[in-house]
Amino acid sequence: MRFSTSVIAVAALVAPSLVAADDWQCNGNWDDGGLRRLSFTFDGYCEGSYGQCFLDAIRGKGVTVHNWQAWDLGNGYWEADLSTTAGLAWQVNNAIQDVTGTWRGCWPNQ
Repeated sequence: MRFSTSVIAVAALVAPSLVAADDWQCNGNWDDGGLRRLSFTFDGYCEGSYGQCFLDAIRGKGVTVHNWQAWDLGNGYWEADLSTTAGLAWQVNNAIQDVTGTWRGCWPNQ
């Protein structure tokens, strides 16, 4: 079977757009009683388990998680919120980096 170079070139241009890139973003933080609430959005990571891979990684860093919530935003992204002791946001960042391979530096000094 032979393909013309123009067919191969078009296929090469279209193929990357068909593959969704995994992504996550910082989404804020606020006081939650005596705890600190942290929020982030994600796409392409363990949506089928409601972000459980993030929760497992965060707990794996020794962080006690209170009131974990993750839900589908309906736009391809999910949002996850959790509360933890103030001052441990850096460990949550490290856990997210373990899952995603990317560092965002969310919630400095939180």
